[in-house]
Amino acid sequence: MQINKNNYYDAIVIGSGISGITTAGLLAKANKKRVLILEKHYEPGGQTHEFKRGPYSWDVGLHYLTDMKKRLLERIPLFIFRYLTNGKLQWNKTPSPFEKFIYPDLTININDNAKAYKKELINKFPNQKKAIKKYVRDIHLVRLWYLCDFFTKFLHSPFSWIFKLLRKINIKKALMTTSDYLNKYINDDKLKAVLATRWGNYGVPPSESAFAIHALIEHHYYSGSTFPKGGAEKIYAFIEETIEKAGGKILINHEVTEILLKNNKAYGVSTKNIAVPDKSVQEFYAPLIISSVGVKNTYLKLLPDILNLSIQEKIKKFFPGYSGLNIYLGLSDSPKKLGIHGENYWIVNNYNIYDLKTNIDDIFNTDPSYCFVSFPSIKSGKENGHTAEIVTIVPSHVFKQWEETYWKERSNTYYSLKEKLIEKYLDLIDKKIPGLKDLVIYKEMATPLTFKHFTNRAGGTFYGLPAIPDRYKLTEIKVKSQVPGLFLTGSDILSNGVIPSLLSGFATASYISGIFGVFKILFKILFYRLPKIKEQAKITHFSLNRTNKGDKIAAQLIRKKQISKNTIELTFQFEQDLHFIPGQHIKLLVGDNKWRAYSIAKSDIHNLSLIIDTRPGGIGSNYAKNIKINEFSLFRLHLTDIIYHESQNDIMFIATGTGFVPFIHILDELKKKNIKHKVIILFGCLREEDNYIDNYVKPYEKYFSIEKHICVDFPENKTNYFKGQVTDFLKQSTYNLNNYDYYICGHPNMTDAVSKFLRSKGIERIYW
Repeated sequence: MQINKNNYYDAIVIGSGISGITTAGLLAKANKKRVLILEKHYEPGGQTHEFKRGPYSWDVGLHYLTDMKKRLLERIPLFIFRYLTNGKLQWNKTPSPFEKFIYPDLTININDNAKAYKKELINKFPNQKKAIKKYVRDIHLVRLWYLCDFFTKFLHSPFSWIFKLLRKINIKKALMTTSDYLNKYINDDKLKAVLATRWGNYGVPPSESAFAIHALIEHHYYSGSTFPKGGAEKIYAFIEETIEKAGGKILINHEVTEILLKNNKAYGVSTKNIAVPDKSVQEFYAPLIISSVGVKNTYLKLLPDILNLSIQEKIKKFFPGYSGLNIYLGLSDSPKKLGIHGENYWIVNNYNIYDLKTNIDDIFNTDPSYCFVSFPSIKSGKENGHTAEIVTIVPSHVFKQWEETYWKERSNTYYSLKEKLIEKYLDLIDKKIPGLKDLVIYKEMATPLTFKHFTNRAGGTFYGLPAIPDRYKLTEIKVKSQVPGLFLTGSDILSNGVIPSLLSGFATASYISGIFGVFKILFKILFYRLPKIKEQAKITHFSLNRTNKGDKIAAQLIRKKQISKNTIELTFQFEQDLHFIPGQHIKLLVGDNKWRAYSIAKSDIHNLSLIIDTRPGGIGSNYAKNIKINEFSLFRLHLTDIIYHESQNDIMFIATGTGFVPFIHILDELKKKNIKHKVIILFGCLREEDNYIDNYVKPYEKYFSIEKHICVDFPENKTNYFKGQVTDFLKQSTYNLNNYDYYICGHPNMTDAVSKFLRSKGIERIYW
């Protein structure tokens, strides 16, 4: 393989989650290192990224953080965020009470300080006053044990020796299971359940989790709750600026397949670009390789077995851990209508913590009895597109029978089962939060298979190595791996969650910076002066010197055309060669750190065209209206969602709005490759004036056998258009539905309704 000198960096980070970008950001800003981040997903940011469905967006893994302003030690993460984002990242405080524990006959309001929490518990359980005080005291002590354990993983000698000695204090209590601790010191079953309520935050049931992790997470929320203003994706976006300023960059769609070794020392990585047609392989080199994708993935997937490392054999035998179900809900109105102001709800239908374990092991045959409900749109300060999210924990193996199938292409039994589970959980929360179910107009579920697809973690586990007592006996898990040149960061170094992952990134960067690295970096963080921020002008164009920043490429607008009252076509010219899989989309920078995803309408070796709906009136719409010919825009390539699947079947394209755009790209590529299909097009719009597709379809009518049906919700004139929605047309049509492959794109409510209808008819070849 030919070596490209441009593929050399000061450090390479595998994975763009919060631990990876923190490590990269600190090495870049404090040590002036040029860092490359490699990310498998087409969205950077790991569990801090957002995903969108039409007007709705959800934060994938961040639900809330502690209020970092209230306590001294919690201010360190706040200063790290401030340092890495130049003070741009702002926080919304969640009103108090910020959480509610809802049991069959008991509700506990959790306020934003430890004294109030303790007082609430004593009011509810006056006979347990002494036990409650001891419990709160032990939480503080065992949390200190956890921090000592953490310091041993990254401090150099002789500092680490001090904490190895301190770690022996309270170790017996720390390594009890949570349920063993509660059974020993609490004699009221209801109180035991209440104290264990938040075990979902660390993903291991009380009967198996170490009391150490319970203490760490409980203490974390004694100060209340905050959430990033504008959503979790702001964390990544602002830190990325810091990394790029030092000459570093990120490459999305780059799956690391191997850590390269020479004389058993790490010197680089081999990657596969999963977003380009030829899945090209490329190598990158650096003296520092940092893995943030978990101990299991690092030692068992990216390193060869022939190394015979002691940690490899131990991890192979280790308990696989738990995953979860995430149910994403789009709402017709603000949850504030129900008296909800952003607080979380923990809904538990059982006081027996052992029965809860049974219920999550057998989710298909039992009624749900435990879940967490969050309201991300309120927390982030959004005024519309309101959302809610339900999360529960399940074993990683429960969807194993579909493990060999691909994301969005699984069998109807899988999707039917998801629908049943969604309804079960909606029924559960409707009893405790009356009226919420009535607001739901869109619903989608992620299962362990979804998490496996995007994170590469075996079984789709939520949090890496499960926080059971045996985990804390694996003394080999440290920042410095057993392979020279390879370092670790991430949840396995400290714990799951954004703040622990941030601190693990700090730990890794500190260790790499030398024996006094922790003091050097901490000094820079604590005494960092924010630059004077001038009012930034609205971004309208970019010069070509903004190119070559990882997957970001600048292009010049060469053509702009108003194709209907509410749609604009923009054509851009690139200096680089373009190679897309038909149906892919891109992201366009439309404002200061504001990216919007758009499907590609057409592309060739140097040009691509976008069709943008200006009706929403947001920042993307205004960008499309205001950009002028010859101005430059910045793109992030490539993003993969709907793509063409080779097949002998005929095709039915079903779309609303600009959802038809990727189908133009697919038709164009099929024509270039001389692949002929019969094509049925169902296009839905509100009014006749919104139909823009005729001129785009016409050039292909001589090549393909095309039947086109325009469905209009509110027709104003007598036309041949179908009155109603595409779903209505499909239900009334006489087509033999088994003859087609289905491609669906548009408003999420439409895609959901159409896909459900087709599955009800036994159709499985559905791509959306």
